[in-house]
Amino acid sequence: MVVMDLYAFRGIHHLLGSVPQDKSLFTLIYWGITLIMFAALLWAGSRFQKMRDPSLFFPVMVIMGIFLMLYVPKLLFNSVQLLSDFTGLIIRLFHGRENTVRNWFLWPGAAIGILLFVSFGLGMIRGRTHVKIFREQIGLETLPPSFNGLKIVQLSDIHLAGFYNQPDHIRNVVKQVNRLGADLILFTGDMVHNFSEEMDPFITIFNQLSAPLGKLAILGNHDYGHYFAWESEQAERANLERVKDQIRAAGFDLLLNEHRTLSLNGDSLEIVGVENWGKPPFPQEGDLVKAMEGSSPGLMKILLSHDPSHWNLKVKGREPIALTLSGHTHGMQFGIEIGKFRWSPSRWTYKQWAGLYRENGQYLYVNRGLGYTGFPGRVGIRPEITLLTLTNESTSGS
Repeated sequence: MVVMDLYAFRGIHHLLGSVPQDKSLFTLIYWGITLIMFAALLWAGSRFQKMRDPSLFFPVMVIMGIFLMLYVPKLLFNSVQLLSDFTGLIIRLFHGRENTVRNWFLWPGAAIGILLFVSFGLGMIRGRTHVKIFREQIGLETLPPSFNGLKIVQLSDIHLAGFYNQPDHIRNVVKQVNRLGADLILFTGDMVHNFSEEMDPFITIFNQLSAPLGKLAILGNHDYGHYFAWESEQAERANLERVKDQIRAAGFDLLLNEHRTLSLNGDSLEIVGVENWGKPPFPQEGDLVKAMEGSSPGLMKILLSHDPSHWNLKVKGREPIALTLSGHTHGMQFGIEIGKFRWSPSRWTYKQWAGLYRENGQYLYVNRGLGYTGFPGRVGIRPEITLLTLTNESTSGS
C-alpha cells in the first residue's frame, strides 16, 4: 500500500502541476484517506477470522470494498505511469531530452482509474442486489417424455451473512422465484458464509419457496465453515451439522453424496447431489461413486456439484451425467457481459465460469450466484436466478 500510494501520489501531483492552486489541501486529503484506510484494514483483518456475529459481516466487507475501490484504480494508474516512466527513460537514453509525452499516458490512466472508482462504488451501492433472471432452454435426448418442458430454478452462493441485515432482499428473491412457476428448485451450495446462525432470520422466508417436484440442495465450500478460526474441531463439526439442519428446516432436501428419483406420469429421472469437490485448497468431500450407488443406469441424471472444476475434471466424458449444475465462481463479481460477449478475470482460474457449456452431449450450467464474498458488490456480473427449461431434443429439435 505504501509503495503504491507514494507512486500514485507522484503521478497525480504531476497532473495537478499545471493547476495554479495550492496543493497542500490535496496532499492532506490524499494521505488522510490513506491513513484511515490503513487503520480500517488493520481493524478488519485482525478480527475477520474470529468474528462470529453475522451482523458485522457487511461492515467488514464494506471496508474491503472501499479498499478495492481505491486501490484497483491506483494499480491501473500506476501501471500506466510505469509505462510512461519507461518511455521517458528510452527518450532520454536515445534522444537526450526530457520526457515530453508523460501527460499523454497519465491523463488516460487517470480517466480509466476514475471510471473504475465509480464502477466499484456503483457495484457496492446497487450491483449486489441488482438480480437478473437468466433463462436457458436445454435439449436432452434422454429426457423422459413426461418431463418435456420441465422448468428448473437454480439458486446458488447466497452467502447469507451478506444480507443478514437485509431480509427483505431475500424475501424479494423468493417472490421472484415463485413467480417463475418452476417445477423444481435446486440449490447448488454456499447457503452461508461460515456460520449456521446466518440462516436464523431466513428459515421462514425460504419455506415460502414453492415447487411441485420439490426443493433439493447441496453444500458448498463455505458451508463447511473452514474460513473461521474455530476453538476446536468439535465446534467446527457442530456448526456444520447445524448448517445441514438449518437447510433442511428451510424446506430443502439436502443431498450428501446421494441421489433422489423424481417420478411423473410413469416416467422417472434422478437428481444426484455431491458434497463439495474442488481443486485444492477447496474441500474434496464429494463422492460421485457413493452418490450414484443404487441408481438406475437407464435413467437420465442431473448432477448438483458446487464447483465446476468437478465437472471438468471428474464428470465430463467419464460419467453418464446429462446435465450438471454448479456455482462457486460468482463470475468473480467483476466482468463484462454484453450480448453474447462475456469476459471476467474468473476465466483465468476456471475454464467454465458462468452460463451454459456443452461438450460431447453433456451440459454444464454455472450459476453466477446471488451473494458475494471479498467485495460487497457486483461490477458487470449481476446476481443470478437461473430458469432452465428442459426439452426432449427429438420433440423440440433444439
